[in-house]
Amino acid sequence: MEPFILDFDLHGKNYVIPVHLHHEHGATFYRASIDDEHAVEYYRQENGMFKSEVDAYIEPDLIRAIATRLMEYLHKPNGHGTSSLP
Repeated sequence: MEPFILDFDLHGKNYVIPVHLHHEHGATFYRASIDDEHAVEYYRQENGMFKSEVDAYIEPDLIRAIATRLMEYLHKPNGHGTSSLP
């Protein structure tokens, strides 16, 4: 899967989040890069929900917003979205 961008507003701030699919140690996950130093990894669970792992404190609202836009992107027809704006 090609890298893609999620773009959305949250609490008056515009976010442009690049997302890459990764395969490491037998696991597949999506890495959403918030900036050069912060990222959230989303692992799909058996029930279809995402489990997030962060490397530093990131606002819970931002983690949920990214997960929501990621699910929207992955469930668009043909799996290729151009924007995740609500």
